[in-house]
Amino acid sequence: MKKIFIGLIGLLGIIGLNGCDKIEPEEYTVYDGAVVNWTDITTTVEPVQRVYVEKYTGPRCNNCPLADVTLEGIHNDKVVMVSINHPTGQGTPYPNQPDMRTTGGNEWDKYFGINAIPTAFINRDRTLQFQGDMSNIVGAINQALTEEPIVAIDLHSTLENNTVNVSAYMHFEKDYPDQVTLTVALVEDSLVYKQLLPDGSMDENYAHNHMLRKVVTSYWGTPLPIEVKKGDGLIGTLEFLLDSEFVAEHCHLVALVSDKKSRKILNCASCEIGK
Repeated sequence: MKKIFIGLIGLLGIIGLNGCDKIEPEEYTVYDGAVVNWTDITTTVEPVQRVYVEKYTGPRCNNCPLADVTLEGIHNDKVVMVSINHPTGQGTPYPNQPDMRTTGGNEWDKYFGINAIPTAFINRDRTLQFQGDMSNIVGAINQALTEEPIVAIDLHSTLENNTVNVSAYMHFEKDYPDQVTLTVALVEDSLVYKQLLPDGSMDENYAHNHMLRKVVTSYWGTPLPIEVKKGDGLIGTLEFLLDSEFVAEHCHLVALVSDKKSRKILNCASCEIGK
């Protein structure tokens, strides 16, 4: 199967494809900089099932702060959250304000066909989509947490001279018949900029948390190099430079283990930079 890696020269590569050698859109691998290296492990990882909540938001969305209140109220070490700025409409920044849109976030937004915000998914399951104030998301999260994990995952990182080294430890608790991928992303808390409020007023110093800042791996994840069987263990390691615009003390890494075809998240983990 042929892949396209879209980076600075990726677009030229697509344009130059021979017309008779067609590559379907779902085969594209969009590349953002970090290569995952794999090592087998024999030790186990604590089998904790976590829930991934992916929320699409924007500074011009007056209902988004209500969703923030709900989601912050349930955020804990078993609920991993990422907020993604919608690329158009209510997601566009106000003049002279930071632009929190990202290429990786735009890719995800387009794939899921987001046309109204706030919208949130649990584990990227399209049947578990929530909008508005998110008041009905709590029960669904609690239900998802009762599932037995297919894969256990633990995440650690070190920071030295602006180089972040990431280690994702995975141990499979069950056989899994389909291709599995690992995605690593960088999120940042305490980003202060304008936000429209439910009453129509403007908060000039709204604190935005869990904001996607960079997809470190390919946007849809790096495939694991094995056919997954119960008892298999892997470490995925990678490194990347922490851009000067990011405040390390406010940053977290998020790791997603996903079904390659459906994009559904099997399990996830998060850690602070350097921990």
